Amino acid sequence: MKNVCKVFILVLFSFSANVKSATPPAAPQFYRDLTLNIRKSAEFKVPMIGTDQSYSYELEFADPVYKEPMIGDMALGNNPAIFYRQFWDRVLLKDGSHVSINGEDIPLTCIFISGQDNRNSGNIDPRFPQFIMKVYLVANDFSCVGPINPGFPENGGKEEAWDTYLYFEVRDPTIMLPVESKIRYRWNEFHSVLVK
Repeated sequence: MKNVCKVFILVLFSFSANVKSATPPAAPQFYRDLTLNIRKSAEFKVPMIGTDQSYSYELEFADPVYKEPMIGDMALGNNPAIFYRQFWDRVLLKDGSHVSINGEDIPLTCIFISGQDNRNSGNIDPRFPQFIMKVYLVANDFSCVGPINPGFPENGGKEEAWDTYLYFEVRDPTIMLPVESKIRYRWNEFHSVLVK
């Protein structure tokens, strides 16, 4: 009986330690603040043989499309304190926001965020990012309804609505450094690297 009590106390102690070590779930405003902290300007280059192509963007936030970011939790096992949190946000951009590609200015109309908050996943490996934010800076979508064409396939268009956008990931929200960047320019995609 003493061994059973010891095991019960050990299990209870480890469960309470896991619950205390978990980060309290963030409120929707926390994720909206992450969206609004995306870099307002940056310059990238597309490495190519012979010559590098470059592009840059400048943006200014306008009104959010969603009243607050959408959030969904995915539990891992039976412990409710261990989960991944997905979040999505859309914010319109003010007139004058643009991407400059080889001297051509193309209006940026909205920003779309698809993110994952891993702080409560139980993974403590320092190489595993606490956040992953997939950032899309979208050109020429004034309603910000993409990336899927809402009329597809009945309208006869393409499945995706965005023919031009900038994409990058943010894995450290303290510095908002864009990584894994690419550009889609009139349906053509190119990997790129941050210059500044």
